[in-house]
Amino acid sequence: MCANYRKYDQKQFYFTIIHPEMLKKENPLVAAVEFFVDNYVNVEQFSGKVKNDNGGAPAIHPKMMLKILFYSYANGIYSSREIEKRLSWDPYYIYLAGNQSVDHSTICNFILKYSEEIKNIFTLLVYLMAKLGYVTLDFVAIDGTKIKANVSKEFSGTVKEFKHKQKHIENKIEQIINYTLSAEQDERCVSRIHKKIDELQRKKKKIDEFLKDVENCTDMKATQQINLTDKDARKVKDNDNKYMGYNCHIAVDANRHVIISNEVFNTASDRNLLRPMIEEIRTVIKEDTEIGFDSGYFSSENLKYCAEQNLNVYLPEGKGDGGKKRVKNKTICSRDCRLEIDGKVKRLTCPGGQIMETTYATKDRNNYYYKFYPKKDVCDLCTLKEKCYGNAKKKRFVVKKEYFDALAIREKMTKKLLSKRGKQRIADRACVVEHVFGEIKELFNFRRFLHRTLRKVRIIWNLICIAYNLRKLAKLGIGN
Repeated sequence: MCANYRKYDQKQFYFTIIHPEMLKKENPLVAAVEFFVDNYVNVEQFSGKVKNDNGGAPAIHPKMMLKILFYSYANGIYSSREIEKRLSWDPYYIYLAGNQSVDHSTICNFILKYSEEIKNIFTLLVYLMAKLGYVTLDFVAIDGTKIKANVSKEFSGTVKEFKHKQKHIENKIEQIINYTLSAEQDERCVSRIHKKIDELQRKKKKIDEFLKDVENCTDMKATQQINLTDKDARKVKDNDNKYMGYNCHIAVDANRHVIISNEVFNTASDRNLLRPMIEEIRTVIKEDTEIGFDSGYFSSENLKYCAEQNLNVYLPEGKGDGGKKRVKNKTICSRDCRLEIDGKVKRLTCPGGQIMETTYATKDRNNYYYKFYPKKDVCDLCTLKEKCYGNAKKKRFVVKKEYFDALAIREKMTKKLLSKRGKQRIADRACVVEHVFGEIKELFNFRRFLHRTLRKVRIIWNLICIAYNLRKLAKLGIGN
């Protein structure tokens, strides 16, 4: 008995039919991207940088480029070469690009050329989402995450380490030359040796140029970690991992978890970044907007600044109750003491009840401290002596001057954080902002910048944030 099969021929010609309405219905992200770019992005802001009115080839339409960029970044595709490939076979790309092909270098040049326009588009998107009612600005959470820079580990180090590498390369070149002169080599081996010497000399030239620049630079610290591949990148710490990267910040509205502002810094610590982030969102937030930070932003200066600006912030000192830092060891320290100010007199009362006073602060390195010395004969009779002294023969309590200067503000913030609303807002902050980083880094696998220098990195982070907000629009069914 013979079986009857349908005709099967892979070598036939294929025709792909793209039905725009069906395609947008199947993929809401395509519909959201098209709706936003077509209805809200003004082409005139791009036209000022296009100079082909007196001749030359026509420029690629900016709306087409924006659509494929936004769609790519919203799908976790960040490589310009991968975007170029998808324009030839992916029906969603073919539709958004109007069946046009674009070279990967053109994509990169477009991103760099229109950096300011892309930043404006992010602001425009936030405005649209606020207009649609998805941004209320009742509570805004601010935080940062560390993203790896596109650098070579070989060219990372301090000035001292680069000087050592310079000598090491010089010695290596000398050893290879001496070996070549002392032994007979065939042509193939000599060719490899010359290639190796050329490679070492290129590395040495890079280090030489850097060390020459350092001699003329007075701002660079001897211990500062620099990478010669991307000199704007800095050494950052993410949990227990240390690497060269950038500190990427966002401000997220609690209503629909929409990113309302973003910025990139090349400093590892968040302590000095509270003011820049406040300035970023100042034109967006309302007078009664509540703003949540984590303990990494805490400093007395930041508390004073927020009080002077009449900002309703939640800024914990640590991760314990009331924002107080948890001490790892159980030895009693200045954090367990009560602080008071009586005119010029600074007073500290230890848990044992002993009162100590001082009127002047002493400088230690870059900070000023008040030092309090308890009376030993009183301490000997104290029941907390073993817990207080530990292995130390002499006890003293040291408090930063800035803590006393902002004592009233710190106590007010502690009280605020211990309130029912304060506890809720601190819990809300993590729920609002942390999952945004989780989606960007885990779900869409953005863990490393492909571009170098702070300027380029800022453009890419803007695109990442635009893509995130467009995914929100797609989930809400905008455009269909």
